[in-house]
Amino acid sequence: MSTESTSGKKASAAEERLLPGEVIIESAVIHAGIFWKAGAVFIIAVLFTLLTGIVQLGMLLGVVAVLMAIYAIIKKEILMLVVTNKRVLARYGILQVDVVDIHFDKLESMELERMLPGYIMGYSNVVLMGTGSRFIVIPYVANGIAVRRAYNEAVLVSKEEKK
Repeated sequence: MSTESTSGKKASAAEERLLPGEVIIESAVIHAGIFWKAGAVFIIAVLFTLLTGIVQLGMLLGVVAVLMAIYAIIKKEILMLVVTNKRVLARYGILQVDVVDIHFDKLESMELERMLPGYIMGYSNVVLMGTGSRFIVIPYVANGIAVRRAYNEAVLVSKEEKK
C-alpha cells in the first residue's frame, strides 16, 4: 500500500471517504511541473525587462507570473486521484471543486496523456472515462503509470472475485 507517496493532507482526505474494508492501493502524486507556465512567464518578464528596458511591462508580467504560481499552488492542493480496492476517488476543479467516487463497474478506462512538456519533465495527464459521456482529467500526475497499473490490477482482482 502506498499512501506514503502523497502528502498527509491528501491521504487523510481520501481516507475519510473510505468505506469499511476499503484500502488505498495507489495515490497520484502531483508533479512540480504544475509550475512550469508560471516559471516561463517569470523568465519572459525578466528577459523582457533586461532586453527592452520597459520596467512597467516587465513588472506586470512578473505579477502575472506570481498570480499563475498562486493558482498552481491552489490547484496542486486540490487535485487528488486515489485508487482503492473497490473504486477510484478523484477531486478536481478550482472554482467548483468536484469530488467523484467511481466504482470500477462505472469506469470504462483510465488513459494517460503525455504532451511534450510531460515527456520532458516526467508527468502525464490521467483521463478517467466513465460510462456515458463523462470524463475527468487529472493533470500533472508524476506516477501516472503506477496509478494506471494499480487500477488495472484492482479491476482484474474485482473481476476474479465476481466469478
